Amino acid sequence: MVVRVKRKELTSTEVLELLDRDERVIIEVELLGKTMEMAIRRQQGTYYCDTPVKLMTYETDAAMQTCLERYQLAKPAESAASDDRATPNTE
Repeated sequence: MVVRVKRKELTSTEVLELLDRDERVIIEVELLGKTMEMAIRRQQGTYYCDTPVKLMTYETDAAMQTCLERYQLAKPAESAASDDRATPNTE
């Protein structure tokens, strides 16, 4: 199955969870006024980040997570936790 998302719609952890379920993630990225698609997938234990310019491969979860965060394709994993802390408790 293919899951389509916009840049930084998911956290890097959420993207990795989708890949662990053998799903392909297409991330839409705006660059210089054009929409490009980055295909993120996992096959036989190797992660692939297929961009219009280059195919990048990663061997570990940590390396793939770093790529997603470095290129701002996904929100950092800790941002979900910090979003929860920023929400005031109104009880």
